[in-house]
Amino acid sequence: MFSYWKIIRPNNLLLTVFTQFLFYLAASRSTENAWVINLDNFRFPESITATLACLFIAAGGYVINDIFDKHTDSINKPHKQIAHVEKSAKQLYPYYLLLTAIGLIMGFLTGLGMGILCVAIGVLLYFYSSDFKGEFIMGNLLVSLLAGMVVYIASRGVYEVQRGMFAEFASIAFFLTFGRELIKDIQDEKGDKAQGYQTFAVTQGQSKTKVAAGIMITFATALTIWVGVQSQNILFWVFSGVITIPAMAYILYKIRLSTEICHFAEISKWLKITMFVGLLSCLLT
Repeated sequence: MFSYWKIIRPNNLLLTVFTQFLFYLAASRSTENAWVINLDNFRFPESITATLACLFIAAGGYVINDIFDKHTDSINKPHKQIAHVEKSAKQLYPYYLLLTAIGLIMGFLTGLGMGILCVAIGVLLYFYSSDFKGEFIMGNLLVSLLAGMVVYIASRGVYEVQRGMFAEFASIAFFLTFGRELIKDIQDEKGDKAQGYQTFAVTQGQSKTKVAAGIMITFATALTIWVGVQSQNILFWVFSGVITIPAMAYILYKIRLSTEICHFAEISKWLKITMFVGLLSCLLT
């Protein structure tokens, strides 16, 4: 049973839940006083079903991705492989279908529009795992869009977005995720080549991939500054100036110097932490 739990990446799913709850709070702050939360702005049960829809659709996506990644995972991360080692595809397909079906049900319980969106995301996640992941840019773009979508979907759980700057933070999540996906392409280059994938790192090489990742992170940094200009909140500037922007600058510096797989694995972790911490600042806009 523990294998079924590990394969859905519980830490990542908890981060999704936390992110959406964070933006529920950010959107529901009073226009007069940013420290006052209007809980009546939460839509019930839609705020719960919207988050559960994201949770189960994402969990299904992790399962189907591992099913299709048999050969690449055996090369890139043999000690972390679950599918085909601890569980066979025959065992995991029903698990994938169950998780995705629950996610779709939660989506349609939230509303017709949300249900249709969940169907689209579920289909895209399947084709990402089966085809798009190995295509030039397509896989990176899709994962990045879905990261931004987590923030957008949170708007379905409130009656009115009073604060929070959803579009801006969704864009920051998009660019940071895009940068991280390019860094992961470098990490996975050996296995991707063996699988015949045409990822950015395989086709363009490490140097150009590092430049592209750096550009994405620079865009995220510029957007963070733009949010500060728009919010005009001194606390946001302090938070970003002390934590978020220096972290992004450090990541850009590390990308420039890195050459080994272990270096890029460290950068990937830094990007994940930076995005998580950066999203916290939505409460300061």
